[in-house]
Amino acid sequence: KAIELNPNYTSAYYNRGGVKFILKDYYEAIADYNKAIELNPNDARYYSNRGIAKENTRDLNGACADWRRAVILGDTNSAKWVRNQCN
Repeated sequence: KAIELNPNYTSAYYNRGGVKFILKDYYEAIADYNKAIELNPNDARYYSNRGIAKENTRDLNGACADWRRAVILGDTNSAKWVRNQCN
């Protein structure tokens, strides 16, 4: 409903992506994270969580790219994932 009322409400896409992730609907979670990133490309959480969703779809290259972007934006958890899982 929040998105219907305000299609530019970034947090609504991010939160809905989180719910879809919990429901293991990873591709739909990625779609919501994509929209959140489109609206606000400077939030590390969006890239970090999209990376985790991509990892769950076996897209490790995409996950690593997202985690690297999250690191640039200051996310320390993503730095650990880059070190441990990315070339």
